[in-house]
Amino acid sequence: MAQVSIILPVYNVEPYLRQCLDSITNQTFKDFEILVINDCSLDNSLQIIKEYQQKDSRIILFNMPTNRGLSNARNEGIKLAKSKYIVFVDSDDWVRKDYLEFLFNNIEKRDCDVFSAGFISYNNQTSKYTHNKYSHLTLKAKSNKTLILFPSINCTIWNKIYKRDFLLKNNLFFVLKTCEDCLFFYKLMLCKPKIIFTNEPIYFYRIARKESLTYSLYLKTHNIIILLKEIYNTLNEKNIYAEYCKVFHIYAFVNIAYGLTCGSFSLKRTKYILFSVKRFLFSDAHNEISMSDKFVTSSFKFFLNHAQLYKITAFTLKIIRRLLSVFDAF
Repeated sequence: MAQVSIILPVYNVEPYLRQCLDSITNQTFKDFEILVINDCSLDNSLQIIKEYQQKDSRIILFNMPTNRGLSNARNEGIKLAKSKYIVFVDSDDWVRKDYLEFLFNNIEKRDCDVFSAGFISYNNQTSKYTHNKYSHLTLKAKSNKTLILFPSINCTIWNKIYKRDFLLKNNLFFVLKTCEDCLFFYKLMLCKPKIIFTNEPIYFYRIARKESLTYSLYLKTHNIIILLKEIYNTLNEKNIYAEYCKVFHIYAFVNIAYGLTCGSFSLKRTKYILFSVKRFLFSDAHNEISMSDKFVTSSFKFFLNHAQLYKITAFTLKIIRRLLSVFDAF
C-alpha cells in the first residue's frame, strides 16, 4: 500500500494537464498513488490521462458517471484513497519536484494531523510569479480559532498533507460548488487538528485562467453568503455557536470585506450581500453568549446596516494587503 494518495480531479484542462502530470510522476518521493477523477471532460483530457497511465502504474483512473463538479470529484478521491496520507492537486497547477518528499517528511517528523506549506501563484495572463506567505499571526497561532479568522491563504487545500484517518473520523468532505476550500478548512479547524504551517513554497497555483471556475465566479461575491450561511448552520448543528460566536462574526466581517476587494466596489451588490447575511445571521437572539461576544456581534450588525462603511473597510484592506506583509493572510 502506498504511503500517500494524490487526489487529482480533472475537467477540461487539456492545455495544462501534461505539465501537472509530469510534475507529479517525476517526484523524488516514489511511494504514492495518483487517483485521477475524470469529471466527464469534453476535451482530450481523458486521452492524456490514459497515455500517462500506460507509462505509470501508480495512476488510477476513475470516471465520474456524470459531471458533478470539483467537490464531488474530490470526495470520490477521499473514498477511494487507501494510503496513510492524502494530498490534493488541481489539474491546472503543478508542484515542485520534492513536493511529496517535503510534505511527507514533515508530517511524519512533527506527528501532526495536517502539515501546510507555502505556494507560488502564477498569473496565466501576465506570467508573473508571486510567493504567497502565511502571516505572522498564522505561523505563531496558538489556537485553531485564530487560524480560521483569515479567509484566503489559510484555507487553500492543495499545499497541505492530511492524515486520511483524521478526515474520515471527522467526516470531512467537500460540500459547496464555490468557496468549497474555505468551508472545508473551517470545518477542519472545528475538529481541532494539530496543524503546522511553513512558508516554504512547494506548489504552483495558476490564477487568471479565463476558463476556470474560480476566474468566472471571482467577482460574484454573493457566494460569500452561501459560505457564511453554511458555517452558521454547521455551528448550530454542532451546538458550538456560543463557543465560536465571536470568531465567526469576525470571520464573516473580514470575509465580506475581502470579497469586496476582488473587484470594483458596487454599492448595490454590497447592500445585497449585507442584507442577506443580516437576515439569517441575526434571525434569532443568542442569549447564551457572553457580553464581549455580544459587543462583537452588535458591532458587526452596525456595519451590516451601513454599506458605505464596508466600502471604506474594503478600500483600507486593499491598501493594507499591498503595503504590509503581515496581512498576507488576507
